[in-house]
Amino acid sequence: MSRAQTDTPGQRLGALMHQLRGVLGPAPEDVVGIDLPRHQLRALFIVAKRGPLAVGRLAEATRASLASTSSLADRLVRSGYLEREPDPRDRRRVLLTATPLGVAVVQQLEERFHQRFERLVGAMTAEGRAALEAGLNDMIRAADGLGLRGDQPHHPSHGDHA
Repeated sequence: MSRAQTDTPGQRLGALMHQLRGVLGPAPEDVVGIDLPRHQLRALFIVAKRGPLAVGRLAEATRASLASTSSLADRLVRSGYLEREPDPRDRRRVLLTATPLGVAVVQQLEERFHQRFERLVGAMTAEGRAALEAGLNDMIRAADGLGLRGDQPHHPSHGDHA
């Protein structure tokens, strides 16, 4: 019996998603001039997309300790990608926000991701695109049902009527 026959569906799909992450993740040319390790880039994306965040919320989002997240935030502030500002509702708290430089980096990487994704999807067959869309919508519904999605609501596509 081959290994593929003994793997679970989750293992097989997880392996495919891992391969896809390598295709869709930032390409070397995407990060030229951006001197940020992956974990810092991920934190920058989270802050830029979710708006002002306390360090504790960023630690939750990255699943890292408060101490390591605070240190990471300090590095991003020193590099000019994030800034700290007082919480207008509670002056004792400090919030992290993306600077214009941080926002520009995120926008640049997102634009390149979308270009690469459009090329990839455009190279698929119509049947493959429809099957992928149906499967991804089903996976999102399953995640919703299991409570695994947190604060990211499902926005169904035009073809999603379930």
